[in-house]
Amino acid sequence: MNFSPTRHPRVLASLEIVRNPTEPSHRSAIRSIAILTVTRCPEWGARFASEHYAFQRETKRSDIIEGIAKSIPADGTLICKARPGKHHHLRKAMAGIPFPPSDLQLIQRLRGDLDIVPIECRETALNETAAAYAIRRAGPGSSTMAKARRAADEAQVLWLTFLASCCRDSDRTSLGSAFLAWRAIEQARPLPF
Repeated sequence: MNFSPTRHPRVLASLEIVRNPTEPSHRSAIRSIAILTVTRCPEWGARFASEHYAFQRETKRSDIIEGIAKSIPADGTLICKARPGKHHHLRKAMAGIPFPPSDLQLIQRLRGDLDIVPIECRETALNETAAAYAIRRAGPGSSTMAKARRAADEAQVLWLTFLASCCRDSDRTSLGSAFLAWRAIEQARPLPF
């Protein structure tokens, strides 16, 4: 199979959703989200924006999904890690029990203008990307709180992995360099507390 790298979208948002427990169900709650938005600009090269929020367990999923939908620029591309299918979903499907809509399906309903791309990534690929850019990730078995704290870093790692695996060399070079400069400035800012 031949793979042809594509041009990076003009506007791309990388989304990380942290749940407690991690499996989406009627009992899990979204505890944190992070969105990295990358905008290619002819005059500036690239602009980066990062949003990172934490939520109480009681916060409604619909309110969080609406907030995510409002945060993504018009006509953008949204990437998010694809959640692996579970065996009990297959049993439910065979029994005729409908699946509840996924977070991405709900976002698509609210924002038909978005191109939503679920990304299937091996943990090793994400770890390699994080190591190459010196980005810390929450390790396996980390608490929900630790994962929530690292959600912004996780959104960045997902985007960098997408950039490295799906985009043209020229985009990798220019956007990767711009990201390193932006990240250095972001890390130099004083903490707000």
